[in-house]
Amino acid sequence: MYNIAILDDEIQEAQQLREIVSRYFDRKELMERRIDLFTSGRELVNHVKAVSCDLLFLDIEVGQENGIEIGRQLRQIAPDMIMIVITGYLKYSMDGYKIQAARYLLKPVPAQLLYSELDEVLALDDRQTLMLMDRETCHRIKRKDILYVETVERCTCFHTAEGLFHSKEGLRIWQKKLDSSLFVECHKGILVHVRWIQSMEKDTILLETKETLPLARRRVETVRAVWKNFQEKCA
Repeated sequence: MYNIAILDDEIQEAQQLREIVSRYFDRKELMERRIDLFTSGRELVNHVKAVSCDLLFLDIEVGQENGIEIGRQLRQIAPDMIMIVITGYLKYSMDGYKIQAARYLLKPVPAQLLYSELDEVLALDDRQTLMLMDRETCHRIKRKDILYVETVERCTCFHTAEGLFHSKEGLRIWQKKLDSSLFVECHKGILVHVRWIQSMEKDTILLETKETLPLARRRVETVRAVWKNFQEKCA
């Protein structure tokens, strides 16, 4: 489920934007999405605290509220959220940088222009996420949330901070798609994400989530080297 929010106190404009965005996802045959409309920044902030939001369309002037301040609050709650500022005021164009807005668009936004901008924005987002297909279900997961990946029967199972997800594609296919400086095979059929490693023993890996993974003897040095390299980069 891809969660989208629109903050605009002009309800008719918000509804029109929702229709355009919905058509875009339909044409691209993208995943199932949920689009929520908000006319109050406070309501939106409370919503994002309860439900993760992937994409936000933000108006700058919402009644007596300041959209940039709302955006700053949301950045603290959901740092990975994509924000697109849509407003009728050119004078606020520089303010979009304060909240790391992906785009700044002036109302009214033509559908074709919005489609083009979404193509570029979502293409960049794809570098940080993976699309998993399990039979008829499609999921988008954040790469950074993946704890480890393993083969389960004929499927690939992604263990993440948000839960368990399956893919019909084999582990070897995913191994080519994942960054080898972050994901390393610790045992036959298991790729561990080194950013989540807390400690290593001679035959066991302890994750920060307190889960343990088997560590093959012949893979100890490789895993240790990749983990050490990651720690040095993040130091």
